[in-house]
Amino acid sequence: MKTKTLEFLSNPINTRLVTSCVLGLSLVITPAALANYVPPADQEPPSDYTGQAGPRGGCEGKGIPLTALAPQSHVGQTASTRPTFAWFVPDSTTKPMEFRLFEYDSNGNLQLIGEPILWESSPGIMTLPLPEDRPKLKVGHTYLWQVTILCDPDNASSDLIATADIKVVEMPSALEGMFVDSSNKSDFYAKASLWYDALGEALKLADKSRLGKVGSTLLEDLAELEAAELIDEEYERIENLSQIASNLW
Repeated sequence: MKTKTLEFLSNPINTRLVTSCVLGLSLVITPAALANYVPPADQEPPSDYTGQAGPRGGCEGKGIPLTALAPQSHVGQTASTRPTFAWFVPDSTTKPMEFRLFEYDSNGNLQLIGEPILWESSPGIMTLPLPEDRPKLKVGHTYLWQVTILCDPDNASSDLIATADIKVVEMPSALEGMFVDSSNKSDFYAKASLWYDALGEALKLADKSRLGKVGSTLLEDLAELEAAELIDEEYERIENLSQIASNLW
């Protein structure tokens, strides 16, 4: 599997592949639940390694693909040294899954951090807070995270792969002491351009394997933002991804 992973990372793909967001979702949201995502003022383009690879659809070959719930048109930010990563799993059948974390060095090369985390997939939204037995992420550093589902352990070409970049930044001093509850935390983080923190807090409010009201709103915001960056033939994929929010709200 390691060879398969390195092959993927050595072949850059279009940074504007399927985005981890939802387009065209219409929801009725109360003011207290809104979490309006504002992209960083100094947006950094993601690396060519971000996006998705593998057969279309899930392991069953249909429907929405494995999807990292993170920006693809720019590098998503976090103020946490142990952020929460989230992605969508399309298949109802449990499969072996691997999570890898890489750090970009000063030359832009990827360095694997620790051994892959191994466990099994489950349908819907999956999350992974960076485990306590792993080194904390460093402020000012950029990383790439990768989720791989092994549809057929004997056939590496069938693997589903989703990746996204993440950058650790300082917590804005204006946010300290302003949080009331998890819903408000998500809103404050979203407006401070901290995508991973906003979504992580939103998912705490949701039922297991679902997005919840605040999470759906965040993905809608991200979809509208990233739709402007897409080329015409990519809109069909975004429209398919609207099912993530509408079905898992």
